[in-house]
Amino acid sequence: MVELDKQETLSLLFANQMLTVIASYTKLLESNMPAPQYYMLQTLASEEKMTVSQFANLLNVSLPAVTNLSGKLVRKGFVERVVSEADRRQVFLKITDAGRDFEKRMVEKYKELTSGLWDGFSEAELDLLIASYRKMSAHLQTKI
Repeated sequence: MVELDKQETLSLLFANQMLTVIASYTKLLESNMPAPQYYMLQTLASEEKMTVSQFANLLNVSLPAVTNLSGKLVRKGFVERVVSEADRRQVFLKITDAGRDFEKRMVEKYKELTSGLWDGFSEAELDLLIASYRKMSAHLQTKI
């Protein structure tokens, strides 16, 4: 058996953790709400409104892909398209009240999933984990 160094071990543990969280979280999502659509909805819940181009850059996908995803959210009544008053060629995606309600329900389900996850950790361990995750996230952002 090949012994891994600490960085390789952490990378494998992180990958396994991500897969476990994604699999668990996907079970929470309703069957008619795939993860990419939920990500768009979650983003709009915090950003209020964004253009299709902004989403394409954020998700690193094509404009037609975002148009397809957003069209599904519009049909569900979770997102609306709003034409810019300043430039009629620019269209924003904006979360609706129904979309905001759905997103809030999903956040509650996520809280249920993660309830008790950090029990048994000391304050010092939690502080170290928070600092470590922030550092790791910042590093990952430079790779995007």
